[in-house]
Amino acid sequence: MSKEPLEQGKTEGRHEPFWKPWGAAGFLGRVLAFLVMLFVLLLLLSLFRNQRSDNSEEARADIPDPIVNPETPDPVRVPVDTTANFPHDIQNPGPHLPSPGENDLPPFGDDDIVSDDGRQIVGDRLNVILNSPTADDETFRQWAAAFKQHYPGSQYKIVYYDRLTMLLQIQVPREERNQIMEQLPKQITDISFLVFPEGLMGDAASRYNDPVFRSPDCSWYFEPIQAYDAWEITKGKSDVVVAIVDSYFDLQHDDLNSDRIVKPYCVPRRSGNVAPAEGADETSFMHGSMVASQALGNIDNGRGTAGIAPECSFMPVSLGHQVTSMTILQGLLYAIYQGAHVINLSIGSMYAPEVNRLSIEEQIELSRRVALAEQTVWDYVTSLATQRNVTIVWAAGNENVFSALDACKRGPATIKVSAVNKRLRKADFSNFGNFPRYGVEESTISAPGVDIMGAMPYNTYNIGPGTSFAAPLVTGAVALMKSLDMTLTTDEIISILQETGKPVEGSTTIGKLIQIKDALLRVKDNFADFNDIMADHNKFVGLWMSTELNPIFIDGTPSGQTCRNYYEVQSTSQGRSIAYATDTQSDYTTTFTIEWQSRSIVLKEADYLTNPQEDSYHFTPSTIVCVPDSAGLLKCKARTESGHQESYYLRKVSQRMEQPSNGRANQRQR
Repeated sequence: MSKEPLEQGKTEGRHEPFWKPWGAAGFLGRVLAFLVMLFVLLLLLSLFRNQRSDNSEEARADIPDPIVNPETPDPVRVPVDTTANFPHDIQNPGPHLPSPGENDLPPFGDDDIVSDDGRQIVGDRLNVILNSPTADDETFRQWAAAFKQHYPGSQYKIVYYDRLTMLLQIQVPREERNQIMEQLPKQITDISFLVFPEGLMGDAASRYNDPVFRSPDCSWYFEPIQAYDAWEITKGKSDVVVAIVDSYFDLQHDDLNSDRIVKPYCVPRRSGNVAPAEGADETSFMHGSMVASQALGNIDNGRGTAGIAPECSFMPVSLGHQVTSMTILQGLLYAIYQGAHVINLSIGSMYAPEVNRLSIEEQIELSRRVALAEQTVWDYVTSLATQRNVTIVWAAGNENVFSALDACKRGPATIKVSAVNKRLRKADFSNFGNFPRYGVEESTISAPGVDIMGAMPYNTYNIGPGTSFAAPLVTGAVALMKSLDMTLTTDEIISILQETGKPVEGSTTIGKLIQIKDALLRVKDNFADFNDIMADHNKFVGLWMSTELNPIFIDGTPSGQTCRNYYEVQSTSQGRSIAYATDTQSDYTTTFTIEWQSRSIVLKEADYLTNPQEDSYHFTPSTIVCVPDSAGLLKCKARTESGHQESYYLRKVSQRMEQPSNGRANQRQR
């Protein structure tokens, strides 16, 4: 229904003193009536309290009295013998099983844990269960002998066995784990057994010692967005820089202070000091500190809470006390120009109360004709971010209005985050933006925005509501995605988030609820799968792009410049290698041959990578060995003649991300 504008002079929305409409006499009467009602209410409360006191057992009416106050005497306690010993050793284990004094399940360290399809396992271990409860000592010895016959090297060994439970554990090179697990049942056929990886079990939250995970009320939002499962895939990479553009920050806070902080900047001071003046009220920097900790806070440090991307780098950008369009633009452009990959802005315009009373149609129409000059500026800044592959994440706002009324939150080139409550429904305060019937979609994705825990100044914590605290959850998720593939564009990220998100029940006006693990797995779907390519070599034909920019070295020293590697696989035996120098936008090329080995694909560049317009400059050739990682994805390790190494994943693309220009290059050797 369309709302009419306010009449001139009308005081709708203002509250007058309750006594004014009735005059003085009416006022006295109202006071007497109020006192009488108050007396009756207090009397009823007193009677209720006395009733509860006299019948206190009714508070436990759901528990049967015999359980609370049993009438039978305490039973006689029978002593239990706990001294029995159950040996699991074989007295004569033979040459391939651990001796009785060494047969203990070996521990593993953090470096031994790898991710396997989102599940944490011990990378160099496999477990074996003999598929017969009647297996005897000789069965163990026979299985061990058969295993060593097929795997005689010292890197393959049985590290533990248990005669009582028919279990063994073997240690193998982690890069061969999956192959051995597949081959063993085909190699040892006269003994029935099952083989499986050594997985880490237990409640996901209990794996971390941050106190937030011991409080369901404070940690409720991690589970619905798949944070625990996402952390088993990645917690982020320090190469990915996340800028939080906000008020001030307490960088001494236990959940923020770390060596991951890079290039802090304060707009009004034009310095790296992002803290408020000494003695300032904590409200001046609680917002920035909370937002930063929710996106990037330290994890497993025994303190407070944890951020969604706890291992990515943190660029704090302070806007000071007075936040305006100018200060936001300064902070945003600083982050873009200083190398941020993701930028969080939990900031937005304020609206007069009259806006809430406009119909949806009126709000949409208003967004199409106001603040057009500002929109041109924001479109320009967004285009700068797109050119540098920087993803901007905005909080949608908390006025329960159409989010695109704010000129900085229009169009598809940035991510706008709405909020859901604990029931995973639209939070009543959250701005919205999706109306297909009007051809508008201005709420990209949603995240929890009620009772979100975060760092407060002076090593304290608080929980708060708002899209301000939903946005950093999405910012952290985007940082995790870029940790897997830094080539992802904002358009690609938005597409993945929306395809993998979960619809918000009861509301189509806000974006889907983010599902971080599913988004990360979708990112990995774009990577080359080693087993698929080995099964059909023709699947390797096509254009492949490195998922990271690789550093350029000049005379063995990092130059600060980068290149992107492309591989045009023209057939199953050869192709063309391209090094795209990002600073000069120039291509350097050579050919390569392909060697197919049992557990690797080897690309050998034939000669220097050269540019016809730059005869005196080149990249040195590399040998690129492509092997499966723990999840079976193709990982390339490039080594030059000078011994320099770099590694990256390959992603199949239909066209190149960058196109060369005719700019001249500086002398370089990779």
